[in-house]
Amino acid sequence: MRLREQTEISPRSARRVSSDALPMNIRIGSGIALASSEDRGVAKDNPHHWQTLILLLPLFRNPDSRGHRMPISSFLLKRTVDEMQRFFSGYTATRAAGWYWNDSNRTGVSDELVRFEMDGIFTGDDLRLLHVWKERLRRRFRQDYIYMRLIPSGMAI
Repeated sequence: MRLREQTEISPRSARRVSSDALPMNIRIGSGIALASSEDRGVAKDNPHHWQTLILLLPLFRNPDSRGHRMPISSFLLKRTVDEMQRFFSGYTATRAAGWYWNDSNRTGVSDELVRFEMDGIFTGDDLRLLHVWKERLRRRFRQDYIYMRLIPSGMAI
């Protein structure tokens, strides 16, 4: 699956997160840039509290004992993109090249990734849900680690 196919914007409206995606039937985040359910969070646009969630997803599995890497199934990437479209009202996706140190093989590993960015206001409950989602992504993609970072994004204009 090419990145373009993965990231086409769906015309459907934002919906609540299904109970099978996360332990609670709730969306992640609040604010205009995030999917809202009912009236909660629709007009909470306080630009001084906005954050950017960065998520890096691998396009290849971790190297095996001989250093070979299998591509990630397009089905798994599509499933994750579908989740993001339910959790958030929008995102940005770009291809990225990365590198990390593999402790078990004591070697550096080049990595091909998709970088997703979502803006919004994330509260304590949202952080707990993000941790659950991150662990599900780690298992789904059979990775030692999934990079997920929340940073202040400055003022939204």
